[in-house]
Amino acid sequence: MREAHGFSGAVASEWMPASLVGLGILREGGNAADAAVAVSLASAVGIPHLGGVGGDYFALARLPGGGYFFVNGSGHAPRRLTRGLLEGMGYSRMPEWGPLSATVPGMIEGLHALWRRLGSMEWRRLVEPAARMAREGFPAPRSLVEYVRASWGRLSRDPGSREAYAPLLEAGPGDRVRFPGLARLLELVAEDPRAFYEGEPAEALESYLGQRGGVMEAGDLRGYSAWVGEPVRSEYRGWRLAEMPPNTQGLTTLHILKVLEQWSLPRDPLARAPLVVRASPPCYELRDRELGDPRYMRVSVDYLLSEEVVGELRSKASSHTGAPRCGPGPGGDTTFYAVADGEGLLVAGIQSLFYPFGSHVTEPRFQVTLNSRAQGFTLEPGHPNSLEPGKRPLHTLSALVMEGPGDRLVAIGTSGGHYRPQQHALLATSIVDAGMSPGEAVAAPRILWAPGTCSLVVDEGLEARAEELLPGLRARAGRTGVAAIVELDASRGVYTAATDHRGEGYPVTF
Repeated sequence: MREAHGFSGAVASEWMPASLVGLGILREGGNAADAAVAVSLASAVGIPHLGGVGGDYFALARLPGGGYFFVNGSGHAPRRLTRGLLEGMGYSRMPEWGPLSATVPGMIEGLHALWRRLGSMEWRRLVEPAARMAREGFPAPRSLVEYVRASWGRLSRDPGSREAYAPLLEAGPGDRVRFPGLARLLELVAEDPRAFYEGEPAEALESYLGQRGGVMEAGDLRGYSAWVGEPVRSEYRGWRLAEMPPNTQGLTTLHILKVLEQWSLPRDPLARAPLVVRASPPCYELRDRELGDPRYMRVSVDYLLSEEVVGELRSKASSHTGAPRCGPGPGGDTTFYAVADGEGLLVAGIQSLFYPFGSHVTEPRFQVTLNSRAQGFTLEPGHPNSLEPGKRPLHTLSALVMEGPGDRLVAIGTSGGHYRPQQHALLATSIVDAGMSPGEAVAAPRILWAPGTCSLVVDEGLEARAEELLPGLRARAGRTGVAAIVELDASRGVYTAATDHRGEGYPVTF
């Protein structure tokens, strides 16, 4: 179990050097928003396959006075990326990778939006650690080395990706890695974050993607801005919940928890997993039918959280005990972190390229690997999540913040793509129903339903047990996500940070 305690602040991320960067910012007097920017950019350098600057970013901040601030740094579809274009090229579904799979990168603008609203330190100071890592080198994380090798079949087809990542084919964990092009980009961003969208990097992206058959243009980047707003709110057994709103799948987490609320849940996480699996199918079906860019949704968030809708979900989950409907299955990956400062500001941040290395296309001058988030769209006309220029796709990213008795404040997040709502539900119920500490909740064994399939993904060694608990479903060992939790227990004045043994992160506090 990886759990740390302190009295003045906490950071939990998937990469230890990024956590230490965030801790350094807090020690210098920066607040949680400052530290979040630094952690995010450092992670983009060290674990770029999970959440680089060519991807998206969301943040949910809980303010010391009790309010919330939400940042949506997800990108929209380029102007020329249309259903007609893809169908004319023979596509019956969105491309999974390649130059047509990318949306406009929103991460840098999302971070700047968070800093503009809540930051207290100079922006340049927050970018410097990541720029220095990229320029001078950093110890290669094991996951980066392994993913380069596993993804080389696709990475090697793109000249920019070959140039950026080929050195890692011969590297071992801990060997020095440099990204000089990314360092130049971050130096420009340190001077002006809009340089990514309005300067030389935007022109370089247009030029390279055009050479590779893409349609994203500098004008698509110039017109991009992050959204800011409020989270979606709910309750679970007396705890107040805040999740990220559409175009994220945060509502699905809240729906699963509202279904679970009707049942008495066992403390044992393995015994609890079948109930989470039972609750999930109707919630995912509703997600896939109604969620997307809120400007295009057919029904409101308030309606989707209404007693009418929750009652229907509970009824469906209660009446259905067989194996879920089978389909193609999920995917995706990302990285999450949380930061809390001495004044009580808490930031939950999450960033992603969707799948590891996203599109597998890397602009060579600035070493920006583009996301593959456009594959989150559908080509079905009239659907809330149908591809449209300037539209944001349905996102698998989200994060959960819970406020409980005794002035407890808990931020929860994971990697895991489509599995995330189930992961959040398991972690939340481990804390609320089972009384686990953050570290115990993160370390607890996981059984997850692969949405749309008749299969389970479980921690290694749990295959037989999972099939015994959930007859009719086949279990396989696989990635069940890398979680992190930060808790501020104001009544005790104690900060707790927890990271996952399934990843490479460590919690830091002071």
